[in-house]
Amino acid sequence: MHSNDNAANDAPPGAAGPRERVPLEDALRATGQAAWHWHFPDEAIHFHGSRLPGGDAGDLQRLVLRGLLRVADPHSRAQLQHLRRQIRSGKNDGDLTLTLHGRSPAERVRLRGAVTARDHAGQPTAAAGTWETLSQTCPTPQAPTPHTAPQAMARSARVRAHAFASSRDPMLVVDANWRILEVNDAFVEMSESATQEILGRKLDHYLESATLDHTPGMVAAGPRALHHEGAFISASGVRIPIELTLSDFTLDDAGDIHYIAALRDISARKRSERELEHLASIDTLTQLPNRATLQSSLKHRLKQVTAERALAVLFIDLDGFKHINDSLGHQAGDALLRVMVKRLRATLRSKDLIARWGGDEFVVIVDVGADDTLADRISRRLLEALAQPMVLAGHQLSVTASIGVVHAPCDGQDSETLLKHADVAMYAAKDRGKNAIVAYHDQLKHHDLEQMSMLTQLRETITRQALDFVVQPKFDGSHRIIGAELLARWHTPTYGQVPPDVFVPLAEHNGMATALGNLAIEAAAKHAATLAASGHPLPVAVNVSALHVMDDGLSDALREACQRHGITTDQIELEVTESVFLENTRAPEVRIQRLRQEGFRVAMDDFGAGYSSLGYLKRLPFDTIKIDRSFMHDLEADPRSRHLLTGIVGLCNLLGMETVAEGVETEAQWQLLSELGVQQYQGYLLGRPMQMSQLIERLKA
Repeated sequence: MHSNDNAANDAPPGAAGPRERVPLEDALRATGQAAWHWHFPDEAIHFHGSRLPGGDAGDLQRLVLRGLLRVADPHSRAQLQHLRRQIRSGKNDGDLTLTLHGRSPAERVRLRGAVTARDHAGQPTAAAGTWETLSQTCPTPQAPTPHTAPQAMARSARVRAHAFASSRDPMLVVDANWRILEVNDAFVEMSESATQEILGRKLDHYLESATLDHTPGMVAAGPRALHHEGAFISASGVRIPIELTLSDFTLDDAGDIHYIAALRDISARKRSERELEHLASIDTLTQLPNRATLQSSLKHRLKQVTAERALAVLFIDLDGFKHINDSLGHQAGDALLRVMVKRLRATLRSKDLIARWGGDEFVVIVDVGADDTLADRISRRLLEALAQPMVLAGHQLSVTASIGVVHAPCDGQDSETLLKHADVAMYAAKDRGKNAIVAYHDQLKHHDLEQMSMLTQLRETITRQALDFVVQPKFDGSHRIIGAELLARWHTPTYGQVPPDVFVPLAEHNGMATALGNLAIEAAAKHAATLAASGHPLPVAVNVSALHVMDDGLSDALREACQRHGITTDQIELEVTESVFLENTRAPEVRIQRLRQEGFRVAMDDFGAGYSSLGYLKRLPFDTIKIDRSFMHDLEADPRSRHLLTGIVGLCNLLGMETVAEGVETEAQWQLLSELGVQQYQGYLLGRPMQMSQLIERLKA
């Protein structure tokens, strides 16, 4: 029966109000029931019919909820409190059977009804329903008898009091105004105050939290799983991050509602979160801010730029780094980068920001004020410091740098323009013979004649589908080959072997990202078919650029390549880098999810090389995470690096993602990565890039 049904709606026109309700009242009386109703802001429930225990006399009784709680047995009281919380959270109806002790013997009363109105905040403002007396007998066997109830209640109270007092977490009891009524020993210890000093004070004397802006009743009425955070301030001023949970309860003797709060020290969790946030903002090899942090900082500083408070941006590229890296190995190259970072820091001022842009490139932000020659003077000091000789892997080396310089606001007023112009100036410095400084000006051209010639040849090579492709195998923990990654190679008569980190960006910056990507997809499908035909149906991974991901034809190109070569979609794995998610929309995520639904596996490539990787791990549905080789530097000697990598691998496992370690070059690295839980490996230790025929021969062996 719904209390908001209105019998008057069916009455004849002109019928009197009181006469309309007589049939309903007679029907209720005939079935042994009576009506009740409540309207805000009245605290009392109005009961029609015979008198209930705890109410006033008369045919229409007013019974405050507190009075009803006072005469209800413990089980009934708990039912009432539970229903009260449910109604505040949105439940509209209820059906309760209560045992009331206001008379002897006790009465069992059934209450039914519904909320008939709520305010704009969703809180009830009116309710109505029916009630009836079920019996005049003793309580049900499950509840304590009148003789044993006091003893059971006393024992239950002692158990609760002991649990409260002995809890390791700080706990306290507050009233409806957040005034502290009782605390346990853990709270006293955390506050560094005596119990007498604590009692009577409001909780905001010790706790800073937005939760205290609301009443305890509103907080307790929320979802029970909701935890509120804040900071606890001890008597000595120590701030402790805490988590607060709140529940209401009713005192047995008076029916007054109070609230029990539990605090939990979350300092360790906060420290872990800060460490992970720090990891997401830095370059792990050099411990410098990474590209994303640099861009954010530059945008912030540009807001304060004026003609008198100018900025300079220096784009630094090490000359000949690739040759050293290839000749002496990646470990020597990494050691060189760390030496250069020390020299940069020693030369720059503390207020200057230095960040690693990627590879052997660094960006420096300098506050030059009104001094338009300061950036040039600092750049010259940097060139001198960086070019100092060093001994590396038993070899004496001297590495120079090329520096491009831009000024804000004259050379650009936004971060993207400034960084682009600084990059142009840096390439102009290289064109002048390297170990040089070039300040940006409008006449500079990003592509010199050599680059234009290379671009023409690359476009012709892609059009003729003349790029070469090799594969590098992937291994599991038992050194078994479980897949391969496709790698592009380009040999030219003019420039010799052009590395991918040169020709791939050249293609992407000049409108050939899709053509190059489709060429790689076709080669990957062909190699996957070749592997399957040899009895080894292993997946082949292909790199897909951020521009290609946003191309509407990518899905069709993948499906058609699979159909042409007779392979299934799970034989192709797509590797994308974090740069695809720098867009301020969710479009890349939607496109990648659609590809996964079609059966293609998707891996995040170069995880840890920059951007906010941790956020992507939690947000995006990758199948595989490829940990960048730079993420593992100092892994053998630095316990902190091992702990961080263990946490990342563990998070990937929890999210159901496989992990692949790139750049595994030593047996010690492989052993340590295996112990940390990494599942797959790729690197020169296990297998260098090779022709497909060589991979098949190795599989046969």
